[in-house]
Amino acid sequence: MSLPPPAYNNDPISFAYPTVRKRWPTILEGAIADIAAHVAQTPAAKECGDHVTGKIRALLEDFKKDAALTPFSESEVDKFAYLKVYNDQLSQKQMTWLSAPWLFSECYLYQLMEVWFKETRELKTFDVFESLKNQTFKQSSFGVLELCKRYQTLGQQLAAESVDKETLKLLFVEFADISLWGNATDLSLLAGNVTLEDIKSVQGAEVRKKNEEKILVNDIEQAWLQVVSSSSSRIDFVLDNSGFELFADLCMALFVLDAGLVKNVVLHCKEIPWFVSDTMPKDFDALLEQLQDPSFFSDIHETEADKQSIDYLVSKLKSYVSSGQISTQHHPFWTSCQEFWALPQQADLYTELKKSDLVIFKGDLNYRKLTGDLDWDTTTPFSVAIQQLASLKLPILALRTCKADVVVGLPAGVNEKLIETYKEMGNEIGEHWKALGKWAVVSFCSGQQ
Repeated sequence: MSLPPPAYNNDPISFAYPTVRKRWPTILEGAIADIAAHVAQTPAAKECGDHVTGKIRALLEDFKKDAALTPFSESEVDKFAYLKVYNDQLSQKQMTWLSAPWLFSECYLYQLMEVWFKETRELKTFDVFESLKNQTFKQSSFGVLELCKRYQTLGQQLAAESVDKETLKLLFVEFADISLWGNATDLSLLAGNVTLEDIKSVQGAEVRKKNEEKILVNDIEQAWLQVVSSSSSRIDFVLDNSGFELFADLCMALFVLDAGLVKNVVLHCKEIPWFVSDTMPKDFDALLEQLQDPSFFSDIHETEADKQSIDYLVSKLKSYVSSGQISTQHHPFWTSCQEFWALPQQADLYTELKKSDLVIFKGDLNYRKLTGDLDWDTTTPFSVAIQQLASLKLPILALRTCKADVVVGLPAGVNEKLIETYKEMGNEIGEHWKALGKWAVVSFCSGQQ
């Protein structure tokens, strides 16, 4: 079957169009400012900072001129073999910044910046987005505290009581929702001193229904059945954003471990600064320290009870890390421009993922790579859109709030209705409902197609 085309940067209907022309320049200007701030505190890095800043300023001019994307040099590919895949694609046809495929050009952009940093002496390991990541996480302090308090209440009950499968299922759905939206949503199910019995109440059912109104495809039931019918040995998260979203993912990881649903959780991180906020191994390590650092979260360490709630959650996380039941991994494939369909070509990573009972792909970017970022009809089944991944014996769950063009698995008529709804809200391009982040999909594939 012939595949649909990808999203292109010169398509005015695509969310690529404003991303390339507005968001990318804003990100690069922010990077220049953060390099300057770092150099001000580390004078030895000035020459290197000036070098990278000059490259970024030239790139901003290239955007304006719609310059061609150039291959990585032979010496760069010799040093970093994973760059070859970019050159292979660039050799097939000329691409320019304002007309290239969106996903490819954005991956290329972040790899290009990373090469510039790596070729310096003082900034080889500098994460130009670290300051922004930390700043954003700091703004989530009260959400962090709220989730710590509620998890403490739940965790103590899980430790003290025998919990039936129906309650565990409802909690699994709740934590998947928290992980999906990257915030506390409406946590009435875990509120205050609610008992595990209360979770099955009529009120609890109403909260769940409200939380699910914006989820256009919801295969969470199939994911639950996969977890409870498998060996229950391991769940993997292919992570998306650091900060509060990572914290929400860790709460889900804690729950499945505390509830005895799995024995191990593996977190797959990015090796380099990626799409501004993606999680690197150091971001995971930093988060564990930041949670308990009163100088980082100065407004949530004020009472002894608050400190105890935070310490309860962090000590559990650290204990699981120490025992190896929570671990992090990283692989250059996650920062490649390739669709995830190419996974079997990465024998080491594919072998590792086959050990998992469920691989959870978090967020918008991972969903785009699962589906190739192609212009699929919105009614295309998820198992078709992920191509050969559907038959690789990897059970996959995508938890994704929609922030880009591609979305599949929708019932007939839903896309058309949302286009109209978005236009009625006063927006010129109805198709941009897909990029708003107000709707989500929870898509499962057993890997046995």
